[in-house]
Amino acid sequence: MITYVNTVMVSSGNAAVVDSVASATKGKFIFYDVDNGTYSISADTLRFKIGMGTGKTAPQINPTTKALDQVPVIKWSNVINVADIKGVTTHTNAGDTQDIATIDFSNINDGLVNLFAQGGKRIIVRLTFKDLPTRFRKWTESYEYVTKAAEISQSSDITAYKNTIAEDVVTMINKEYKRARVKAILGNMLDTTDQSYVADDDDIAIKGDFVFRSANSGTTVMLRALTYDDDNTVDSLNWANTVRFNVNLYYTDPAAEGWESTNKHFPDGVTIDKVPGKIDSASAKLVRDREAQAMGYDGILNRGEGTWPIIKPDMNVKLDETYNSITIEFENMYRAADDIFRKTKQTVEIYVSGTTKAITDELDKVL
Repeated sequence: MITYVNTVMVSSGNAAVVDSVASATKGKFIFYDVDNGTYSISADTLRFKIGMGTGKTAPQINPTTKALDQVPVIKWSNVINVADIKGVTTHTNAGDTQDIATIDFSNINDGLVNLFAQGGKRIIVRLTFKDLPTRFRKWTESYEYVTKAAEISQSSDITAYKNTIAEDVVTMINKEYKRARVKAILGNMLDTTDQSYVADDDDIAIKGDFVFRSANSGTTVMLRALTYDDDNTVDSLNWANTVRFNVNLYYTDPAAEGWESTNKHFPDGVTIDKVPGKIDSASAKLVRDREAQAMGYDGILNRGEGTWPIIKPDMNVKLDETYNSITIEFENMYRAADDIFRKTKQTVEIYVSGTTKAITDELDKVL
């Protein structure tokens, strides 16, 4: 039994509300008072519907003149009982960010640097991905770097060797482009409380007072999640998703004796920090998915294998737009078998690429 029904409306530009069917051009909204039969609502409205112009017209016989007219086709929501509205939520798009993790080698133990400088030590960066629903468990990718032999005689050599490790780790990860799900960037961690610090627009806040700044030479590796491969089309069978991952790091000394040659150790002094990404609830590809899924409630089942050609109404979402949203939640009551009262959970989701004020002003009249 269907217990949750969604209606999704997507419009480009600022939301505009009209008061007649003839004015309901593409992307414009119209409110209909079901009981009074008017295309406007007020504080006395008990039931209403929300419609959006599709930009198409359909032939209709004018009942007065008997002439053939072309009238706008309007996509309507289900009837909304004012008394059954549970809530209205507005949302302003805050943009999308990807998962970021940093590996800071700047404070690695000096004795450990001397060990690495002997050469032949294995440093493994292990990434654990959490966004693959086709895997029974979390999927991991390991990148192995073997240290190079170097002469360490003074503190400047230690600093230079730390830079070498970070630079080589970045190169090691980026060269595996065929299996890459992250991009490695070289740079440094900067303390914003330091008097010598000068802010830069490209600085990325990582933790507390520290930011990451990319550079040609540095001791910090930043890993940024790549966006999902997609055909970047509106009529797509892909679902929007984002890469989620964690980072671990360890080293082994194959030249050590016995069990120690395979023991895994975390490098003392290395710092790993994670900044989770945030995908906005009104991100264009999520809006695309919501619009396509909502068509299922209209009997338009275009998803799955063997669906070519895809036959469905035109999608209104544009992937290069930034959307804001309004969500209306309501539970209309109906009388079921044996005189039982039931409620159907429903929502109307409205996405517009401009301001939503015109719609919220109308809804304020009945709330």
